[in-house]
Amino acid sequence: MTFEQLEDLFYSTNVNASPSAFHGFLCGRLSCGAVPIEILVAASTDWLGLSGEQAEAIQVDLQVFYETALSDLEDYSFLFSPLLPDDEFPLGERLIAVGEWCSNYLSGLAEGMEDSFDVSEDGKEALSDLGAIGQISVDFETDDDGERDYTELVEYVRVAVQVVFTDVNPELDPEKNPTIH
Repeated sequence: MTFEQLEDLFYSTNVNASPSAFHGFLCGRLSCGAVPIEILVAASTDWLGLSGEQAEAIQVDLQVFYETALSDLEDYSFLFSPLLPDDEFPLGERLIAVGEWCSNYLSGLAEGMEDSFDVSEDGKEALSDLGAIGQISVDFETDDDGERDYTELVEYVRVAVQVVFTDVNPELDPEKNPTIH
């Protein structure tokens, strides 16, 4: 599901939420390990502020969205990418979406953490950086380097999430578990 498709789904069911923020929350929650679909539905229903009728209307679409997000995170070739607006959106809006994605990723991660949650030094640095990116400000003039910097920022977020995910889910890392093909 693309950013626009999720945005349309939210609009059609009168849900006032950012697709990027929701995807960030969901990926953070999924990064903590396997989660029964019922728990994801409940967490999402709460996060989105859905009424019972709204939740029922979009349950099938959200379940497909959950499964796709998990599959992307688990893909050992690291095809994961945060769900963000397309390049035709103004740079400022895309930067805000990256910040929302990161701050909500950390929120979802915090919600799913257990006492035994542990990450490597690289993972700690990635989490710290994601927290800083979540505080992003767009009070600046953009220049020709802005697009390139944005692309590098999104790539960094993508890699940082993969570092955290493989730290928390070492059984899914093909370097640590040679039985994964």
